[in-house]
Amino acid sequence: MLHSFRESLLPIEKPTTIAEMIGSWFGLAGLYLFSFFSLLSIAGANIGLGLMIIGLMLSKQAWRVLLRQWITWICLLMIAYVILRAYWSLGEIAAERETQLNQARDWVLLFLFFIPAWWLSQAKQRIPISITLMFGGFALGMITALDGETLSQILQGARSGLHFGKPVIMGFDCAAAILGVTALAIHWLDARQEKGRLTTAVRLSLTLLALLFFAQGLIISQSRGVWLAILFALPSLFLTLRYATPRRRQSGRIGLRYPVIGLAAIAALSLALNWNTISQRIASESEGWSTIVSQGLDEAPLDASSYRLHLWQFGLRKWLERPFFGWGPGTTHALVEAEDSIKLQDPPGSSLDHLHNAYLEVVFQLGLFGILLIALLSGALISKLVESYTKRRLSIYFLAFLASNFMLIAIYSLTDFRHLHWNWRFYWLIIAGASLAFDLAGRKTAAPRMDHGQTD
Repeated sequence: MLHSFRESLLPIEKPTTIAEMIGSWFGLAGLYLFSFFSLLSIAGANIGLGLMIIGLMLSKQAWRVLLRQWITWICLLMIAYVILRAYWSLGEIAAERETQLNQARDWVLLFLFFIPAWWLSQAKQRIPISITLMFGGFALGMITALDGETLSQILQGARSGLHFGKPVIMGFDCAAAILGVTALAIHWLDARQEKGRLTTAVRLSLTLLALLFFAQGLIISQSRGVWLAILFALPSLFLTLRYATPRRRQSGRIGLRYPVIGLAAIAALSLALNWNTISQRIASESEGWSTIVSQGLDEAPLDASSYRLHLWQFGLRKWLERPFFGWGPGTTHALVEAEDSIKLQDPPGSSLDHLHNAYLEVVFQLGLFGILLIALLSGALISKLVESYTKRRLSIYFLAFLASNFMLIAIYSLTDFRHLHWNWRFYWLIIAGASLAFDLAGRKTAAPRMDHGQTD
């Protein structure tokens, strides 16, 4: 373990100047600070991101490598487009100027993932350490938020986001943590791991406790959209492990029987402990859906589902007025408010500020041009990830973890739009950064193995 940590401190290529040496330490400190606070504290995460940016500015080597990557140029083009589109729309909705500028800034931050990618790529152990720090800080935030009053409310079935305040985001991050812990447990169960039985038993006991902890967090968030997303993401993780294994040098597939049984047991236990909460949450809008199907949306009672459908109708209609470039960042709330419809207000008198669908929100704010750039960027990231695996730069476990995270994001984005919140942005910077980092590392050294310290 100490050897792996020492490896994470040393870049693959030694800095050639004093400025680059100082920058490398700034970048490393910023990376680990950012990772730990990414799901815990916006101030700590921003300090870490700032240190990484300072380190990058001091590194000529970083810019030489990054500017050769066409994915970096797509990010820069997207950033330029967001800034241009924001200033273009400022004069149109003057009352929302601060909101527009803030959301434009948040959009820009989403496309800076090449910055953590560079620092993650500098040593092969930085990626697992950073992801562990991210989920470790997240767990710490959940635990420290559990005071007596909050715990009592949760036990009575109340919905909570703990230290986030936003239940949906906490639920999403719990789902991502479940994917990470599951991939790690399967890695530890790999028959090729030469570990003692006691070590394996201790590790698996810890992963079971972690899974129960995050599963409980997922349930108390009461986010049905995230529940739906995890139902797609977990199978994608197992399918990746099942069908990508023939590329491994050694014969035989990864044993998935026991992990599936273990997850099924945890799911059954969680369902048994929280059946009332889960069943009430799922059944709470059954009457509304029945009315929508039988009588139409206009006759349905206003609840979470009908609000979404009304928002989607409104969003599509307004987007068609400006299909190519949208209305600009931060304009959604003002346009919803201007509609002055009770069907777009929850609670009554308070207009909704986003469309509860990330795909629709992107075309609404940034138009077809914006969503095409984002689709190109997403496709490039997935392509880089697959290429890195085929060239043996990362393990099957990391491939499964990151691929299932992309599935989680894809399904979650159908029912919500929290992507500009600080804790979701920082999660994305690490996940997208890790996906790109494997490719960057492979271009600096001959076929390094970027995995949990083992060779496939």
